[in-house]
Amino acid sequence: MWNDIELLTSDDTGSGYLSVGSRSENGTALYQVNLLAKISSEKISLNPKIQACSLSDGFIIVADQSVILLDSVHRSLQLHLIFDTEVDVVGLCQGGAFLLVGERSGNVHLIHVTSEQTLLTNAFVEKANDEHRRTYQNLVIEKDGSNEGTYYMLLLTNSGFFYVTNLQLVKIQQAIENADLDTAKEGIGNCAFSKWEPDSSKKGMTVKNHIDAEIIKGAKKFQLIDNLLFILDTENVLSLWDVYTLTPIWNWPSLHIEEFLLTTEADSPSSVTWQGITNLKLVTLTTATDKKMRNLMVYSLPTMEILYSLEVSSISSLVQTGISTDTIYLLEGIDKNDPKLSEDSTSLLVLRYLTEALPENRLSRLLHKHRFAEAESFAIQFGLDVELVYKVKSNDILETLALSPEDTSEQTKWQQLVDEAKETLHKIQDDEFVVNYCLKAQWITYETTQEMLSYAKARLLKKEDKLVPAYSDDLVELLRAQAKLTTFYGAFGPEKFSGNAWIEFLNNKDDLKDIFLQLREGNLVCAQYLWLRHRANFQSRFDVKMLENLLNSISTPVSLQKLCPWLKNDVIPFVRRTVPEGQKILAKWLEQAARNLELTDKVNWPENGLQLAEVFFTAEKADELGLASSWHWISLKDYQNTEEVGQLRTLVNNLQELITLHRKYNCRLSLSDFEKENATTIVFRMFDRVLAPELIPLVLEKSIRVYMREHDLQEEELLLLYIEDLLNRCSSKSTSLFDTAWEAKAMAVIGCLSDTDEPLELFELQEDEALQRAVYLLLSHPIDYSSRMLFVCATSATTTLGMRQLTFAHKTRALQCLLYLADKETIESLFKKPIEEVKSYLKCVTFLAVFETLNIPITYELFCNSPKEGMVKGLWKNHSHEPMAVRLITELCLEYNIYDLKLWNGLLQKLLGFNMIPYLRKVLAAISSIHCLWQVPYFSKAWQHVIQIPLLSASCPLRPSQLSDCCESLIAVLECPVSSDLDTMGIARQYFQLELPAFALACLMLMPHSEKRHQQIKNFLGSCNPQIILKQLEEHMSEGQLAGFSHQIRNLILNNVINKKEFGILAKTKYFQMLKLHMINANNITELVHYLANELSLDEASALITEYSKHWGKPVPLNAAPREVLQTFLSGL
Repeated sequence: MWNDIELLTSDDTGSGYLSVGSRSENGTALYQVNLLAKISSEKISLNPKIQACSLSDGFIIVADQSVILLDSVHRSLQLHLIFDTEVDVVGLCQGGAFLLVGERSGNVHLIHVTSEQTLLTNAFVEKANDEHRRTYQNLVIEKDGSNEGTYYMLLLTNSGFFYVTNLQLVKIQQAIENADLDTAKEGIGNCAFSKWEPDSSKKGMTVKNHIDAEIIKGAKKFQLIDNLLFILDTENVLSLWDVYTLTPIWNWPSLHIEEFLLTTEADSPSSVTWQGITNLKLVTLTTATDKKMRNLMVYSLPTMEILYSLEVSSISSLVQTGISTDTIYLLEGIDKNDPKLSEDSTSLLVLRYLTEALPENRLSRLLHKHRFAEAESFAIQFGLDVELVYKVKSNDILETLALSPEDTSEQTKWQQLVDEAKETLHKIQDDEFVVNYCLKAQWITYETTQEMLSYAKARLLKKEDKLVPAYSDDLVELLRAQAKLTTFYGAFGPEKFSGNAWIEFLNNKDDLKDIFLQLREGNLVCAQYLWLRHRANFQSRFDVKMLENLLNSISTPVSLQKLCPWLKNDVIPFVRRTVPEGQKILAKWLEQAARNLELTDKVNWPENGLQLAEVFFTAEKADELGLASSWHWISLKDYQNTEEVGQLRTLVNNLQELITLHRKYNCRLSLSDFEKENATTIVFRMFDRVLAPELIPLVLEKSIRVYMREHDLQEEELLLLYIEDLLNRCSSKSTSLFDTAWEAKAMAVIGCLSDTDEPLELFELQEDEALQRAVYLLLSHPIDYSSRMLFVCATSATTTLGMRQLTFAHKTRALQCLLYLADKETIESLFKKPIEEVKSYLKCVTFLAVFETLNIPITYELFCNSPKEGMVKGLWKNHSHEPMAVRLITELCLEYNIYDLKLWNGLLQKLLGFNMIPYLRKVLAAISSIHCLWQVPYFSKAWQHVIQIPLLSASCPLRPSQLSDCCESLIAVLECPVSSDLDTMGIARQYFQLELPAFALACLMLMPHSEKRHQQIKNFLGSCNPQIILKQLEEHMSEGQLAGFSHQIRNLILNNVINKKEFGILAKTKYFQMLKLHMINANNITELVHYLANELSLDEASALITEYSKHWGKPVPLNAAPREVLQTFLSGL
């Protein structure tokens, strides 16, 4: 009975050696072997079965029938149990609250650790017949991610494994804590398990009706790391497998390995590959040659270099641990009296652990794994630099802070990090480190940042022991940081503070960069504050380039109420004082910015433009600051008289006059128009600005007449000049092609004249007929007159002289005549629009003309503004019985991308029903790129009819027009996107009947079913003359859209001739040369050479060989005889 357990404290481990020093130890690495525990038995045990495992929840040791549970740091005994038979497997879960034990007898026990209550005992299998053979091989218990509070268990046996689910251990623990044992046992009663066992018929593992698991067969232990599986089989051979392909990668048959485990210095073994396992170490127990001792060996992977080797007793076991550890635990059985005689018997078990001997290495690994508390104790114990631990821990907190979410919901979490950082910094004596740390840390809040900067400053001042210390770079940096923190607070406020934003702001050495950024983002107030805070920093280096960047960063639109005072009181005086040559740049920018306001802030124009432009002249004088030198003043006078300043002064004057024109005469003009006008043309613009013709007399009386009188202008003369100007400009200012306001306006101005007769005369036209003769009549007039008349007809609501209504058909005809008669420049001049827009207008009125023909009332504006899909469906509902309406609907759908499947199915059906085959052919070609329409039932039917109808109407001998239709049908076959749905066999039959075998063969080649296609082509070629097909390919398919596919047909014919060796069919025809070139390019002329030599002449054979050899870069000798050429070729030379 293993009942005497002694745990050693940390002070004992260094001196806890038990007979290790006398053993053989070698390798490139050095490990320190320490003792953790001793377990004694009252009497000697013969070859005891021992195992141990180190888990996050505890440390389990198994010796024969005894199970010993320690806490995870091996400091206290949690449980000691003795079972009836030897223990095969153990497991621990739920924070160490539950222990699972599998006995050799087959019983599996679930035990609550604290109360030592056995909650479940179940014999999953019967005891193995061989008492030395383990009943259970492995036990895995893990949390069930799909059901919180439950666990699942995998129990590997000799004959298979059990899968147990729904172990409700959380509820069980709660019930036990409430002293409710019945409820605790109910939590186990709902468990479900499946039994896996060998299936002799499938030679592997199976779950009664399915799943093969042969890979488990013969495995004694395995360990999975990402996609790599280490397997130790029953032959004690360790191998490495790829789990995705289940293929072996490597094995080590030369090593007789009893046990193994893997360790790594990395935090986790994620994403490990065969090339990337260099961080892994392989720890093994191997059997020595005399079998009295074993060797504990440490290898580096993947080279398998021995790093360390230590002799241990034959009764030893590696403690199974997690992979991310560099500590090796060993459970070893020895004899108290003679350790070297422990081959078969032992009375003492010792638990050892091995660590690399250099303390610095161990400390480094602890720091790398962020185990700072342990590292601190270790450093103190071994006299290492404990401040290094604090610094590394501080930097780790720094990185965590940088990645920490910066929202208030995580406040508790990052506040703990801040507190931990403060506590750690207090332990660090290096003031420079503390200062740099406080400067670089991404503190989450403004308040914390302020506190930590003050803390660092206080430490420096305390070090100097005076309020004004000697010069210190660290202190300067701290003061600068505190100043920038204040600037940040004033510019953005604490609510905009974040660690990332603060560090970026602090590290930016270019103060102007922040100002430019805020100006570009429209944060003028923030930029003004930053300017104020940083102006002194950049004043000495401010230059013209910086001024340009500053001005170009000011985004528009911007609040002039904020911008103008800043420019007037700060920026302009600053520029005059520091870089006076920049005044011309400033004046130019102000001029352009003021002009831009007409577009960006039209509501306040032109007052806003004047407000911005005049700040240059109303700004404070630099001498008021009393800091300008005499040479600055000389320069200032020079730069005040530049061209740019003069242009700005002119702009100010023009804006003042523009404001007067608007306020006094109620005439709004653009600045560009005003600058091009004189007093006369300004009157014209006043008329132009009148929106409604009926208001002309009123506006004339109230403002325009006042302006004319003040400027001594003759009213009658000026009105006539305006009418002439309006006619000359026509609709140059129109906002729409149908805007006829200028005509009505002209009539209104005419009404203001005193004489209007003349215009009307223009292990543990009065009549419509006149328009019909338009083209004929217009040809007798100059093109300028004709174009203008057609333009009026195409764009006016009425004729120029009468009140008769013009139809859209009239407009369409007029515009078509105009496009026919006039050139591009004339048309664009009339419409004042690009020719593409004119054509777009023609498209619309053409549609509208069809609407008129169908007696559907609709205006141009309604057509342009109406949703086209609703319009189309309305037309379909009411007019689908009319061919013209169906065509209109089709073209509207194509033009405006309307692809309703039901609608298109009906359209194709109607177009077929109306026998509009040529039109339908074009429609099908147009919608072939619209994949969604391929699923319309009538889509393939329409293609079939479009292809077949011309063929059905043709007869032999074919007329030229019928032959052209047959070619078009074949193009349609090739173009059809759903050719697999076509009856290509039927189409080929029709072509064959029309004596067009080449066309028929093309259709057969497009049959979708390969087997049927090959058979049909074979039968077809057997009944056709290849020469006729090649002739039709040459005559009808060598050019245009059919040329590409004709090449395929030609190759098919030639290859058929070659395969059948029927060279004589084409011999003595013009297609024989085509056959020879085809065979030369295919590098296969041997059969043709034999034919020529035997059936025609040696000269023909020799000529073919010569041409072939030249083509492939092996020219034959020039003077070689034909027989010599033939013999050389046939011999392979």
